[in-house]
Amino acid sequence: MAAEESTAIRRRGRPRKSQGGDDADPRVAIVAAASALFAAQGIEAVTMAQVAERAGLQQSSIYYWFRSKADVLRAILEDVNRIPLRIVEEARTSGGPIADRLHRLIREDVLALCRFPFDINEIHRLAAGDPDGFADYWEERARLDQEVAALVSEGVASGALRPVDPVLAARSLLAADEATQNWFRVGGDPDYTEEDVAAHVAVAGVRSLLADGVDWTPA
Repeated sequence: MAAEESTAIRRRGRPRKSQGGDDADPRVAIVAAASALFAAQGIEAVTMAQVAERAGLQQSSIYYWFRSKADVLRAILEDVNRIPLRIVEEARTSGGPIADRLHRLIREDVLALCRFPFDINEIHRLAAGDPDGFADYWEERARLDQEVAALVSEGVASGALRPVDPVLAARSLLAADEATQNWFRVGGDPDYTEEDVAAHVAVAGVRSLLADGVDWTPA
């Protein structure tokens, strides 16, 4: 990361002078600009100068809002784990067969990842190299693993799912979702939509865990 990014100091409150007007939120514009650039060029290739230009800001003024590219990235990542966390929490507290709830979780997770502006695997690589800087991300990631594992445990206890290791099953399901968004993003087939792919992965994931003799059809 450039030296200017690591030494810049963020100060809040500076007015934004851009096309959006004085009451536009600069942080929203910066995050949107960075997301588009990260998707087009890859995270590591993008500079703060490029983000500032795309957001309609002078390069120096962007640091009033974000100290570095990593700070911008962390703002983008607020929904990466929180969206599936919300989905799995709803799945755990809602009624109905465990297979239906697990199916809904996987489907919505795949959809969210496929619609995310860039490959989630890039985040994993960067976060692994800066565990302290991405501590919140890893904490939420661990919580996501635990919540999905708890859902699987519920299914095993009820007899709906095979007697699998809940943690390994949860991590395998989430890894499959992330692998799916990778190939869909890189070489997606125009004959298949995000919904097609998400529905297929969700059915395959649930059926891989169903106990013998359990009859289930996606709702």
